[in-house]
Amino acid sequence: MGIVTAGRENSIPAAFTDLPDTAIVTAQSREEIERLAAGLVAEQAALRRVAGLVARDVPPGEVLEAVVTEAAGLVGVGFTTLLRFEPDGATEVVAVHDPPEGVAVGMRAPAKGDGATQRVWRTGRPARADQLADMSGAWAQLASGHGFLSSAAAPILAEDRLWGVLVAAGRGALPPQIEEKLARFAGLAGTAVASSQARADVQALADEQAALLRVAELVARGGPSDAVFEAVAAEAQRLLDGQPMILVRFEQDAAMMVISPSDGPTPPGIRIEYSSGTMPDRVRRTARAVRVDDFNVEPNAAFACRHGLTAGVAAPIVVESCVWGMLATTSADGPLVPGIEDRLQRFANLIGTAVSNATSRAQLIASRARVLSTADETRRRLQRDVHDGAQQRLVHTVIALKLARQSLTQGDVPTSIDRIEEALLHAQRAADELREVVSGILPAALTRSGLRGGVESLLADQPLLVDADVEVPRMAVEVETTAYFIIAEALTNVVKHANAGRAWVRANLHAGALHIEVGDDGIGGARVGDGSGLTGLFDRVEARSGQLQVRSPPGQGTTIRATLSVGEPHVPPPGQPVSRRLA
Repeated sequence: MGIVTAGRENSIPAAFTDLPDTAIVTAQSREEIERLAAGLVAEQAALRRVAGLVARDVPPGEVLEAVVTEAAGLVGVGFTTLLRFEPDGATEVVAVHDPPEGVAVGMRAPAKGDGATQRVWRTGRPARADQLADMSGAWAQLASGHGFLSSAAAPILAEDRLWGVLVAAGRGALPPQIEEKLARFAGLAGTAVASSQARADVQALADEQAALLRVAELVARGGPSDAVFEAVAAEAQRLLDGQPMILVRFEQDAAMMVISPSDGPTPPGIRIEYSSGTMPDRVRRTARAVRVDDFNVEPNAAFACRHGLTAGVAAPIVVESCVWGMLATTSADGPLVPGIEDRLQRFANLIGTAVSNATSRAQLIASRARVLSTADETRRRLQRDVHDGAQQRLVHTVIALKLARQSLTQGDVPTSIDRIEEALLHAQRAADELREVVSGILPAALTRSGLRGGVESLLADQPLLVDADVEVPRMAVEVETTAYFIIAEALTNVVKHANAGRAWVRANLHAGALHIEVGDDGIGGARVGDGSGLTGLFDRVEARSGQLQVRSPPGQGTTIRATLSVGEPHVPPPGQPVSRRLA
């Protein structure tokens, strides 16, 4: 009995020997769970607070400040900062919590070193550095110099683009999984940045469209070119954060003339020569926008460097398929923002439209003035020709007839007959002169036989050798008349100015258009404008919505080609095309 009892008593402590340790472990696990749960609750609460700011569209600066503050309290470090990456990997402080001395918003550091921030830039993934003293790079050395031992960093992504990094630094070893915690706050920061960027993009687009509309309305109203240029420069400068604008017109040679107001070193009226390979040269040759991020490495950029310019973007101004000039913006503080080329090009396109409209209006006014002058001169010539010629002949006819009647009343028949003969002679000469005047207005052969007959009568009076090949049916009167005078005026220019030995005239119908060619083997060098007879040809062709081309290289003669739309042709009369050689 005693033995049995003794055996039981000895066996009970052995079964419960581990109970105190189990209780201790259970208590510790419970405390750990409670601690973890409390940490998770705190983290979720912090994330909710930041997420609430993002959802309410709070300004990005306030959201980023909340991110660094909440992250610092959650991970148990005193120093947290949020950095934005530059295109080259350099960083700038945009938010900071409890910074050490010398660290503030706006501070920048180059993209060098092997600290956690630089690792995030290279890999796009979270990183940590447990011995800052052994790391290179501006941020690692700065933190180490202020007594910080370690750091961790998490990338901030905005629309799948590495925008920045959230960094925490500690004076001792950082806890495990700190990168994951930072990453969750970095995700909220990325959402805030992306949301802010989206709002900014929408607002920028609305502002740009409003500015373009204001300029377009000015262009549509036919405002003066100077007013359009000033409006474009002002609107573009306002949209591009006050960057100075310059509008230039390209000259005939490798030079450009500044024609717009500018806050830079190039006031209006300055003529600037440029070299091959420079920004204006590339714009002019390619008719495309050109970006320069560093004038110091550009060829022949002495002008830009002399005025302290470091970067620039220029967009071509195209007028009637030719590069008329360019709209440019420059910077003295590094590269301009991405995407500025497209925005600048839209303003440059409006300038091109304004210049084209102004040119067309000027040409129309000049053409109208020439038409009026020609009409007035034609009337004066007709009045002079009729007065000095046929009218005087008719006056002599009347006088001779009156004298003949007087002789008859006196019975002087022979004298009467002589005076009647004299009157007939004057009347015949008056008729001939009137016929010449009328023929100069519109030849009868053109009315009777169309363009072929008109050209035939025209060539009969030419003082030089002319080959003519006119293969056309009857056409609308206005087309035949325009074509006749194109040929007549072109041949007149040949006789007066070309010093040619021969000329040729070609006319044929093709694809619903009348094609005319008048050429010579003279001295060439004909130019339009400055009172040239070719100006009248352009006026005639443009009045019929046609096209005129002039080729006149010096020493190689002149060839004029005109194209007129004819519509439905008239029924052609019988006869062969004119093909005539005259001496």
